[in-house]
Order: sequence, then structure tokens, then C-alpha cells
Amino acid sequence: MGMTEHMQRIFIKYRKAFTIDHHTRTPVNDPAVRVESPRGSRAGSFVGGIRYTQARASLLVIALVACAGRGVSPQDADRSMKQYELAIGLQGEGNTPGAFQTLFKAIEIDPGNAKAHLLLGNMFLLKREENPAGYDAKAEHHLREVLSIQESDDRLPEQSLVSDAHNGLGVLYVHQRRYKDAVAQLTKAVEDLFNRDAYMAWGNLGWAYLDMQDNARAIDALVRSVKLHPRFCVGYYRLGRAYMNTKQYEKAEQAFTQALEADERCATFQDAWHLRGEVRMNLGLRDDARADFERCVELAADNEAGGSCGRYLEATY
Repeated sequence: MGMTEHMQRIFIKYRKAFTIDHHTRTPVNDPAVRVESPRGSRAGSFVGGIRYTQARASLLVIALVACAGRGVSPQDADRSMKQYELAIGLQGEGNTPGAFQTLFKAIEIDPGNAKAHLLLGNMFLLKREENPAGYDAKAEHHLREVLSIQESDDRLPEQSLVSDAHNGLGVLYVHQRRYKDAVAQLTKAVEDLFNRDAYMAWGNLGWAYLDMQDNARAIDALVRSVKLHPRFCVGYYRLGRAYMNTKQYEKAEQAFTQALEADERCATFQDAWHLRGEVRMNLGLRDDARADFERCVELAADNEAGGSCGRYLEATY
């Protein structure tokens, strides 16, 4: 493995997990940006034979050349990146206001910091329910800034953030029910050869098709998604919904079972318990359906899924 690949691995400080679907309730599907400490236990340690601090210094040398071409001093570029790294740590600690503040500072210092724009866009998207109109516009602005920077001479040579930005825009447009635009963005994300999280983009593309009631395309996209990441329980859940819509109940039952079992954190996936119970009713598996509905109610009786499960139990058993 060459030094360039090592440096790329170290430079990437977080992997975005964007599968926001507010119709589902599961720890794995909570709307959150996955971040990792920019230094943490790796500071001063060896990574693949290269000391972390040495590798970071090498990356800064690479960045200096790009900085000179975009009117930002190397010192300001480094200051901006340090603000970005601080924002990652603050977000990881749950200090969202602090993360926002430091990200705005990062962009004030260096408007071409694509990573800061990406994280800001994601964070506004995650907070959209508090102010959909305002935060949607801000999310779209920052995600499109990423694309603009990545297409310009300001792009740093070790960065490849295009697929992340397309995926974020696709999720935004699904929420806005701009499905044609969502499909266009997510298709770009899945076709990007540098996309490290293609399974997520396929899962979101399947979600878009599912909301469009194009079940055939949804199934195709979601099968691709779970093949790429067999522990992606939200992908299995959406696949189960698509099979359920097409009355393929045996396949739906299998998909919902995988949604509950693919990852131990998904055992509390209430919507999957609910819909698997409905599917098992259609298959004539009354005892198994009852067990699913009871588990659904145990998880939460006072929400939409729990209420539906409770009504099934009252009416049927």
C-alpha cells in the first residue's frame, strides 16, 4: 500500500451515514452524521508504518500547493481545517451549537474548505424538522458549494466528496418530494467510482423509488444495497416494504426478518416488527404475527406503529 493511500485514509476524518427516513425508528437509522475523533488515540501513533503526525504534515504540504492557487494562505488553510476538526469532535460530543459555530468559522477563514461545507450541509439536513424551509435552503447551499469546489481548481488532490454531496442532495429532495431531482442526484452518487458508501446511496435511491411507488426499481436498488452491506437493516426494511407492496409476502417476511437480525442494534426496530406481523397475517401465521405485534407494543405503545399493532391485537386475538 503506497504512502498516498495511507495519507488519504488518515485525511478522511469521518464517514457520513445518510439514510434519514423519519418513517422508521431504529438506533441504526437515527439521523446522525458519523464522525470520529480527528486525532484521538491515533495521535502520534503509527498507521500503516506512517506516524499520524508525520502523515498529517505531509498532507499539509500537498494542501499548500492548492492554497496558493486559490488565494488562501497555507496558514489560513491549516487554521480552517483545525476548526473543521474541532467541529467533528464537538458534534461527536453532542455539542451541535458549538459544531455549527466552528464550521462557520472554518468557512470564514477558508471559503474553499469543502469538508466544512459538506458537514454543514449534512447538519442542516439532520436538523431540518426544526425549520424545514430555512434549513433545507442552507443544506442545499452548502452541499452545492461542495460540488462547485470539487469541480474547480480549488479542489484538494486527496479529496473526493462528490458522491457524498450528491447523496445528501438526494436525501434532501426525497424529503421535499422532489423525486425526479432525488433520483438524478442519487444516480450520480451510485455511479461514482470513488463512492466509499455506495450501499447507502443505493438504499436512498431505493427509498426514492419506493416513495414514487415504482416498486420494481426500488427492489432492484435495495437488493444492490444490502448485497454491498449485508448488515444494513434499513435497506432490508425498505426492501420488505417493496415486496409487501407487490404482495410477495414470503420475500417480504424474509426481508423484515433480516431487518431485525442483520445487526444486533436493529432488534428494537419497531416498524419492522409491525410490518412483519402484518405480512405474517397475510401468510396465515397467526401465532407468529401475534408475537410480532406484542413485541411492537412492548417497544412503544403510544406512537403510530405501536397503536397499529395494539389495534391488530385487539381486533384479532
